[in-house]
Amino acid sequence: MKIGITGANGFVGWHLRCHLHSLGEAVDEVRLADRQVFADASLLAEFVSGLDFIVHLAGVNRASDDDLMLGNVEPARQLAASLQQAGAKPCVLYSSTTHAVTPASIYGEAKQAVSDIFSAWAAESGGRFINLIIPHVFGEYCKPYYNSGVATFCHQIVQGEAPQVNPDGRLELVHVQDLVEQMVGLYSQNVSGDHRVQGYPISVPEVVTRLQSLHDIYINQMQLPDLSDNLQRRLFNTLRSYITYPDRNRLTTLHTDNRGWLVETVKAGSGGQCFVSSTHPGITRGNHYHRYKVERFFVLQGRAEIRLRKLFSDEVIRYEVSGTQPGFVDMPTLHTHSITNIGEGELITLFWADEYYDPARPDTFFMEVV
Repeated sequence: MKIGITGANGFVGWHLRCHLHSLGEAVDEVRLADRQVFADASLLAEFVSGLDFIVHLAGVNRASDDDLMLGNVEPARQLAASLQQAGAKPCVLYSSTTHAVTPASIYGEAKQAVSDIFSAWAAESGGRFINLIIPHVFGEYCKPYYNSGVATFCHQIVQGEAPQVNPDGRLELVHVQDLVEQMVGLYSQNVSGDHRVQGYPISVPEVVTRLQSLHDIYINQMQLPDLSDNLQRRLFNTLRSYITYPDRNRLTTLHTDNRGWLVETVKAGSGGQCFVSSTHPGITRGNHYHRYKVERFFVLQGRAEIRLRKLFSDEVIRYEVSGTQPGFVDMPTLHTHSITNIGEGELITLFWADEYYDPARPDTFFMEVV
């Protein structure tokens, strides 16, 4: 399967790239089309050539009315014209919105106009078009104060600010990783035409209350909340994506007496699975990432370097941890991570994950940190 993504540097586009990477050999090629590609007809023609599936995410969310219309419609016209000229007939999926179903704004009208352009292309060329109608998307690393109230609430709560809550507000939430999984699934299932993504209906006050409670349990009480509910787990992963890298390395209290020492490593409302490993000097474990799993590394003995790198980023975050000053690092989702024994003796590490390891669905994907 050869897939092209427009708007790949945006929130949904980045998450789609993460999901496609996790599919491994099922994906032969992923091509990205940015503004530079759209500015050059020959580059755009090269982009569409030979693709099986195009996910069109390019567009404008916030601008003047004229720029909203032009910024959404023009890339769609260019892409449809390039497909027509090349005689290419990939499946095209467009990320539309519930605002386009009953357009009451320029943004909704622009999204509907784009859907009409691709519908006309499909009817004329015999290609396949999926008009994906999406409610409120939320998830890790979304820009606050932009197009997701959940992102803004998370940012404010982590920064110690009081969110401004509309007491009558309602949302229909879909997590971005669930969304991109559906996108690929619809292509594989040979779906065409309008398809409405079903989200989780919830009030704005309940979202904020949940996020504040998760923050209090995790940050103030130094506990992991009950994550047995999928929405709760996704809200928690979204919330903790706004924690800065320096604040991810948390120190704990070492209790000592004449018997020896004791340190609390994991307090979790949903149980999960713990295991302990030893690592020889110079050896590295890990070099993988998770899409959903919540995982903690707690060094009990020895010296280690924990490294993190956000997918498709070059920045490597390093933490030096030691059993002489007990502490832990919780692995953020969609960050490849590793732990290396940098001491002279044996490294003893306790690992905790919020779910039992399932070989059929391990949620563990190889990628080197460095």
